[in-house]
Amino acid sequence: MPLPTALRRLPNFRSRLPVAAAALAALALAGCSMFGSDTQQGGTTQYPCPSVGVLQGTDHITLLRGAGADLTDVMAKAELGRVVSKCEYNTSDSTITVDIAFEGIAELGPAATSRSMVLDTFVAVTRRFDAFDNKKVYQVPVTFEPGQNRVRFVQNIDGTVLPYGGQADGRIYQILIGFQLTAQQLEYNRTVPYTPIR
Repeated sequence: MPLPTALRRLPNFRSRLPVAAAALAALALAGCSMFGSDTQQGGTTQYPCPSVGVLQGTDHITLLRGAGADLTDVMAKAELGRVVSKCEYNTSDSTITVDIAFEGIAELGPAATSRSMVLDTFVAVTRRFDAFDNKKVYQVPVTFEPGQNRVRFVQNIDGTVLPYGGQADGRIYQILIGFQLTAQQLEYNRTVPYTPIR
């Protein structure tokens, strides 16, 4: 499925919903909650796709050297951009298969010791008005070429299968993505003003 092509064609926008601090911490570290909506494809009025989006507060990450928190201690930072999804219904077994692609950008900092790194991201599934359903962490490798301090990346997550039945459809699900943050990184995101890379 040509999601990266669709990703490049879509406008760069993301509306965000407010998230309570406790709920944000729960998803960033283990569970999930509200999300900022992005763009989806596929589905019909009769068979709508699940909502997809980036969880507010986990859309960027700053990698620091040791316990430092100064700008000179920044090894790298990265942020997520657009998200697109496509879904297909299998009415014979009452499942929905969702494919997701998201893009991002990373930038080397003054404390960088390597031109290669791995960024941990997550995809979490929640049911509307219900509890956390499922979460999986995906590693995104990033390599900066010589002389290059910024690099863009695209990650595809294909084949997430979700059950539905009765009067329910894809609208009962929310699929959230973000960076998998440690408690310290989450606190840093909350307390230190972030300057976007773009």
